[in-house]
Amino acid sequence: MEVKHHNKHLGIIIFLGFMLIVIGIISYVVINYSNDQAEVKKRMEVVINSYDTFKAHVDDFNNIRDQIYNEVMKDMYYQTLGDNDLYYKELFESYSDSLEGIDGDYKEIKNYCINVLYPDASVNNKCEAIIIGYEEVVNIYVSNVKSYNKNISSYNKWLSDNNSSDSKLEKIKLDRDYLDVNGDREYKGKEDVKVDIIDQNSSSLDNDSEDSSNEE
Repeated sequence: MEVKHHNKHLGIIIFLGFMLIVIGIISYVVINYSNDQAEVKKRMEVVINSYDTFKAHVDDFNNIRDQIYNEVMKDMYYQTLGDNDLYYKELFESYSDSLEGIDGDYKEIKNYCINVLYPDASVNNKCEAIIIGYEEVVNIYVSNVKSYNKNISSYNKWLSDNNSSDSKLEKIKLDRDYLDVNGDREYKGKEDVKVDIIDQNSSSLDNDSEDSSNEE
């Protein structure tokens, strides 16, 4: 009888010990799941807030880009380029500063978005927009600087061809190249902005000659 009683108590102790282990495992899983859920929610909030900041900085970048397109990349003459080189470079400096702000936004968010999938589709869409948007603005900037530097090369050659004593212009330093963030081998935003730059005096002479021919 004493042996049976002892075995009964031992069985109860083993059962209670087993139950405590099970409860401990369940509690551990639940706590970790809750922590994971809280971490995912926190990360999604970071993406949402960062997206708004990123979008605002991209809007500023696009405003400067439009200004450069309208004032620098349109109806360009050698004389205009020479006279306004300082102003144009100030525009490009603002352009570069706005891109650095976007660089900072992207560095803060890339670990939250690269190869990460969230349970909320809208957050995934924001991540995709940030990744694509960053690639586009970098490649647009590189394209614009390279196009302007081509104009500088053309201007300096024009000075040499005309034996001009005017000082040659410095190119804008470019410390980055075209970017492919998501590895799809498509450089979104990359463009070859071709700008016809001509001698204003030659253009005037050509127009005068055309007018004379028309009068005859």
